[in-house]
Amino acid sequence: MTMAPTRSTSQAETEPPDRSPHPDDVGDARDDSGRDDAPRAGRRGVRTWRPTPRALWTLTAVLLLAAVAVTATLGRSAWQAQRVADARDTALAAGRQIAVNFVTMNAATFDADTKRVLAESTGSFQKEYAATLAQLKPVVTANKTVSTVERAEASLVTGDDDSARVIVGVVAPTTNASTPKAEKKTYRLRLDLVKVGDSWKVSTLDFVS
Repeated sequence: MTMAPTRSTSQAETEPPDRSPHPDDVGDARDDSGRDDAPRAGRRGVRTWRPTPRALWTLTAVLLLAAVAVTATLGRSAWQAQRVADARDTALAAGRQIAVNFVTMNAATFDADTKRVLAESTGSFQKEYAATLAQLKPVVTANKTVSTVERAEASLVTGDDDSARVIVGVVAPTTNASTPKAEKKTYRLRLDLVKVGDSWKVSTLDFVS
Protein backbone atom coordinates (compact mmCIF):
# COMPACT_ATOMS: atom_id res chain seq x y z
CA MET A 1 0.00 0.00 0.00
CA THR A 2 1.26 3.43 -1.03
CA MET A 3 1.53 6.03 1.74
CA ALA A 4 0.70 9.81 1.17
CA PRO A 5 3.67 12.08 1.74
CA THR A 6 3.52 13.95 4.98
CA ARG A 7 4.90 17.41 5.78
CA SER A 8 7.55 17.39 8.29
CA THR A 9 6.96 19.16 11.50
CA SER A 10 10.19 21.14 11.26
CA GLN A 11 9.27 22.68 7.86
CA ALA A 12 5.80 23.83 9.07
CA GLU A 13 7.23 25.49 12.10
CA THR A 14 9.83 27.51 10.14
CA GLU A 15 7.47 28.95 7.44
CA PRO A 16 5.56 32.17 8.39
CA PRO A 17 1.78 32.03 8.33
CA ASP A 18 0.15 33.11 5.05
CA ARG A 19 -2.07 36.23 5.61
CA SER A 20 -3.21 39.24 3.52
CA PRO A 21 -1.88 42.71 4.48
CA HIS A 22 -4.22 44.82 6.57
CA PRO A 23 -5.39 48.17 4.98
CA ASP A 24 -3.80 50.07 7.83
CA ASP A 25 -0.50 48.45 7.09
CA VAL A 26 -0.72 49.54 3.44
CA GLY A 27 -1.39 53.14 4.48
CA ASP A 28 1.55 53.10 6.84
CA ALA A 29 3.74 51.75 4.13
CA ARG A 30 2.78 54.63 1.79
CA ASP A 31 3.52 57.20 4.45
CA ASP A 32 6.90 55.71 5.13
CA SER A 33 7.90 55.54 1.47
CA GLY A 34 6.81 59.18 0.80
CA ARG A 35 5.33 58.30 -2.61
CA ASP A 36 1.75 59.16 -1.71
CA ASP A 37 2.01 62.96 -1.28
CA ALA A 38 -1.53 63.99 -2.52
CA PRO A 39 -3.19 66.57 -0.24
CA ARG A 40 -5.76 65.34 2.17
CA ALA A 41 -8.99 67.17 2.91
CA GLY A 42 -8.42 67.05 6.63
CA ARG A 43 -4.77 68.03 6.60
CA ARG A 44 -3.93 70.85 8.99
CA GLY A 45 -2.67 74.24 7.70
CA VAL A 46 -4.92 74.44 4.61
CA ARG A 47 -7.55 77.24 4.99
CA THR A 48 -10.24 78.42 2.55
CA TRP A 49 -11.31 82.11 2.80
CA ARG A 50 -15.02 82.64 2.84
CA PRO A 51 -16.25 86.30 2.68
CA THR A 52 -18.59 87.42 5.39
CA PRO A 53 -21.87 89.16 4.53
CA ARG A 54 -20.41 92.44 5.77
CA ALA A 55 -17.39 92.10 3.45
CA LEU A 56 -19.67 91.37 0.50
CA TRP A 57 -21.79 94.44 1.21
CA THR A 58 -18.67 96.62 1.51
CA LEU A 59 -17.28 95.34 -1.79
CA THR A 60 -20.63 95.89 -3.51
CA ALA A 61 -20.84 99.46 -2.21
CA VAL A 62 -17.31 100.25 -3.45
CA LEU A 63 -18.07 98.87 -6.91
CA LEU A 64 -21.32 100.83 -7.12
CA LEU A 65 -19.61 104.07 -6.13
CA ALA A 66 -16.91 103.51 -8.75
CA ALA A 67 -19.53 102.85 -11.43
CA VAL A 68 -21.45 106.00 -10.48
CA ALA A 69 -18.26 108.10 -10.63
CA VAL A 70 -17.32 106.78 -14.08
CA THR A 71 -20.86 107.34 -15.38
CA ALA A 72 -20.94 110.89 -14.02
CA THR A 73 -17.58 111.73 -15.63
CA LEU A 74 -18.62 110.36 -19.01
CA GLY A 75 -21.98 112.09 -18.76
CA ARG A 76 -20.40 115.46 -18.00
CA SER A 77 -17.94 115.11 -20.90
CA ALA A 78 -20.75 114.26 -23.30
CA TRP A 79 -22.84 117.16 -21.99
CA GLN A 80 -19.95 119.61 -22.42
CA ALA A 81 -19.25 118.40 -25.96
CA GLN A 82 -22.92 118.75 -26.88
CA ARG A 83 -23.02 122.23 -25.34
CA VAL A 84 -20.09 123.41 -27.47
CA ALA A 85 -21.61 121.84 -30.60
CA ASP A 86 -24.92 123.61 -29.96
CA ALA A 87 -23.13 126.93 -29.36
CA ARG A 88 -21.27 126.61 -32.66
CA ASP A 89 -24.45 125.88 -34.56
CA THR A 90 -26.16 128.89 -32.98
CA ALA A 91 -23.19 131.16 -33.68
CA LEU A 92 -23.07 130.06 -37.31
CA ALA A 93 -26.76 130.83 -37.79
CA ALA A 94 -26.40 134.18 -36.00
CA GLY A 95 -23.38 135.20 -38.08
CA ARG A 96 -25.19 134.41 -41.30
CA GLN A 97 -28.23 136.45 -40.29
CA ILE A 98 -26.17 139.43 -39.12
CA ALA A 99 -24.31 139.48 -42.46
CA VAL A 100 -27.63 139.42 -44.33
CA ASN A 101 -28.96 142.28 -42.23
CA PHE A 102 -25.77 144.28 -42.74
CA VAL A 103 -25.94 144.02 -46.54
CA THR A 104 -29.69 144.57 -46.71
CA MET A 105 -30.46 148.27 -47.10
CA ASN A 106 -33.30 150.31 -48.53
CA ALA A 107 -33.50 154.09 -48.82
CA ALA A 108 -37.14 153.95 -47.73
CA THR A 109 -36.42 151.87 -44.59
CA PHE A 110 -32.90 153.05 -43.76
CA ASP A 111 -33.50 153.77 -40.08
CA ALA A 112 -35.15 150.40 -39.39
CA ASP A 113 -32.46 148.52 -41.34
CA THR A 114 -29.55 150.13 -39.54
CA LYS A 115 -31.25 149.92 -36.14
CA ARG A 116 -31.47 146.14 -36.57
CA VAL A 117 -27.73 145.94 -37.25
CA LEU A 118 -26.95 148.08 -34.20
CA ALA A 119 -29.03 145.76 -32.02
CA GLU A 120 -26.98 142.77 -33.25
CA SER A 121 -23.58 144.42 -32.68
CA THR A 122 -21.33 145.22 -29.72
CA GLY A 123 -17.91 146.64 -28.90
CA SER A 124 -15.81 148.45 -31.47
CA PHE A 125 -17.95 147.47 -34.44
CA GLN A 126 -21.07 148.94 -32.89
CA LYS A 127 -19.30 152.26 -32.24
CA GLU A 128 -17.79 152.44 -35.73
CA TYR A 129 -21.05 151.52 -37.46
CA ALA A 130 -23.05 154.04 -35.47
CA ALA A 131 -20.52 156.76 -36.31
CA THR A 132 -20.94 156.23 -40.08
CA LEU A 133 -24.74 156.41 -40.19
CA ALA A 134 -24.90 160.20 -40.23
CA GLN A 135 -22.84 160.31 -43.45
CA LEU A 136 -24.30 157.12 -44.98
CA LYS A 137 -27.99 158.01 -44.77
CA PRO A 138 -27.91 161.04 -47.14
CA VAL A 139 -26.00 159.03 -49.78
CA VAL A 140 -28.39 156.07 -49.65
CA THR A 141 -31.45 158.32 -49.70
CA ALA A 142 -30.24 160.52 -52.58
CA ASN A 143 -29.29 157.53 -54.73
CA LYS A 144 -32.45 155.60 -53.83
CA THR A 145 -30.30 152.57 -53.10
CA VAL A 146 -31.95 149.19 -52.59
CA SER A 147 -29.79 146.22 -51.65
CA THR A 148 -31.32 142.79 -51.01
CA VAL A 149 -29.82 139.35 -50.41
CA GLU A 150 -30.44 136.55 -52.87
CA ARG A 151 -28.17 133.95 -51.30
CA ALA A 152 -25.94 133.67 -48.23
CA GLU A 153 -23.63 130.84 -47.26
CA ALA A 154 -21.81 130.69 -43.96
CA SER A 155 -18.98 128.60 -42.57
CA LEU A 156 -17.54 128.43 -39.07
CA VAL A 157 -13.81 129.14 -38.75
CA THR A 158 -13.46 128.73 -35.00
CA GLY A 159 -15.90 128.61 -32.12
CA ASP A 160 -16.65 127.57 -28.58
CA ASP A 161 -19.49 128.29 -26.18
CA ASP A 162 -18.87 132.07 -25.92
CA SER A 163 -16.96 133.22 -29.04
CA ALA A 164 -16.80 132.38 -32.73
CA ARG A 165 -15.48 133.50 -36.09
CA VAL A 166 -17.72 133.09 -39.14
CA ILE A 167 -17.15 133.65 -42.86
CA VAL A 168 -20.26 134.55 -44.87
CA GLY A 169 -20.54 134.82 -48.64
CA VAL A 170 -23.44 136.99 -49.86
CA VAL A 171 -24.96 137.54 -53.28
CA ALA A 172 -26.82 140.88 -53.19
CA PRO A 173 -28.84 142.26 -56.14
CA THR A 174 -28.56 146.06 -55.89
CA THR A 175 -30.32 148.95 -57.64
CA ASN A 176 -30.03 152.72 -57.40
CA ALA A 177 -31.05 155.82 -59.30
CA SER A 178 -28.41 155.31 -61.99
CA THR A 179 -28.79 151.52 -62.19
CA PRO A 180 -32.49 150.67 -62.27
CA LYS A 181 -31.75 147.11 -63.35
CA ALA A 182 -30.53 145.01 -60.46
CA GLU A 183 -26.82 144.30 -60.47
CA LYS A 184 -25.71 141.28 -58.49
CA LYS A 185 -22.90 142.12 -56.14
CA THR A 186 -20.92 139.56 -54.23
CA TYR A 187 -19.49 140.15 -50.76
CA ARG A 188 -17.39 138.00 -48.49
CA LEU A 189 -17.57 139.01 -44.85
CA ARG A 190 -15.65 137.87 -41.78
CA LEU A 191 -17.47 138.31 -38.50
CA ASP A 192 -16.11 137.89 -34.98
CA LEU A 193 -18.96 137.03 -32.63
CA VAL A 194 -19.24 137.04 -28.86
CA LYS A 195 -21.95 135.72 -26.58
CA VAL A 196 -23.77 138.52 -24.77
CA GLY A 197 -26.37 137.07 -22.44
CA ASP A 198 -28.34 134.60 -24.54
CA SER A 199 -27.57 136.28 -27.88
CA TRP A 200 -24.66 136.29 -30.30
CA LYS A 201 -23.45 139.74 -31.36
CA VAL A 202 -20.84 140.87 -33.86
CA SER A 203 -17.81 142.64 -32.39
CA THR A 204 -15.76 142.89 -35.59
CA LEU A 205 -16.84 142.85 -39.24
CA ASP A 206 -14.48 143.01 -42.21
CA PHE A 207 -14.74 142.56 -45.97
CA VAL A 208 -12.33 139.84 -47.10
CA SER A 209 -11.30 138.73 -50.57
